[in-house]
Amino acid sequence: MPDYNEAMVWLKLAKRDYAVALHLSETLDPKPIEVICFHSQQAVEKALKAVLAYNEAKIPKIHDITALHALCKAYTNKLLLQESAEATLTDFAVAARYVEDRSDYTEDTGQFALKQAQRVLGEVEQIFEAKA
Repeated sequence: MPDYNEAMVWLKLAKRDYAVALHLSETLDPKPIEVICFHSQQAVEKALKAVLAYNEAKIPKIHDITALHALCKAYTNKLLLQESAEATLTDFAVAARYVEDRSDYTEDTGQFALKQAQRVLGEVEQIFEAKA
């Protein structure tokens, strides 16, 4: 039986991270791109973990979007993350915290991260709505 309650906790946390990233993007100048990217990655990570929770799968304590997406594929094919996006988002979990690893972050990088988070959140919400 699906664990709707735990899934909703994960989804709420994902939405909160996305809201933080979006708020920072819309209100600060200069934009803290590395923080926007980090919170966008966290939103995607937690949204994927919501899918796992819903399906009562073990939720690994990892930040690897590629690995989490692979686990989710056992339950749904409605998550359309591309491999290149998975790798980039995974890098944001750690690289965004270190100056030498984020020297090439631009506003486009932040917008990419936000769009990926928004898309994944929407896809996860649609999965839950379809199963409700």
